[in-house]
This record gives sequence, structure tokens and C-alpha cells, in this order.
Amino acid sequence: MRYKNTIQPIKKIVLDPYFVSTILFALWMLFFDDQNVFEQCRLYRRWQKLQTDVVDYTVQIQQIKKDKKELVHNIDFLEQLAREKYYMKREKEDVYVIVGK
Repeated sequence: MRYKNTIQPIKKIVLDPYFVSTILFALWMLFFDDQNVFEQCRLYRRWQKLQTDVVDYTVQIQQIKKDKKELVHNIDFLEQLAREKYYMKREKEDVYVIVGK
């Protein structure tokens, strides 16, 4: 008899149509919807990666702007960049590239 009295309120709550519909809605949203929990986690990780990419590209842009400013005002830097990066040389000049380990 006592067991029946403790089960009765729980049974009443579980069989309530609002409770059942809320549980079904929660399950649907968590697992079966297009924007489920797993999709949100994947999107969040992708967003974090894109944020780090933004920082990296910002640093690269700043470096390029600095190099551009230096190229416009410094002829020696222009020659150094042409030789090191693009392997350019003067006429009748040999350039040897030594690659370290």
C-alpha cells in the first residue's frame, strides 16, 4: 500500500501530456533536429578555428604592410628581398643557394 502511494504522484507526473510533450520536444531538439547538439559542437569548433585564422591573417597583413613600406623607402631592402626570395641576380653573376638542414 505504501509503495502504491509513492508511485502514484510519479505516475501522475510522467503521464501528464505536457511533461511527455516537453520530453519529446527536448529529445527532438537534442538529437534529431538539423541544429542538434553534435552539429552545434562541430560548428563551435569550426568557429574557433576560423577565429585563429583571422588572427593569423591579421598578423600576415601587418607584416606585408610593413614590408611594403620598407620596399618603397629602402632600395637595399628591395635588392635583398629580390635576391633571397626570388633568386634574382645581376648580369654575369652566379648565385649559389646553400640550404641548411
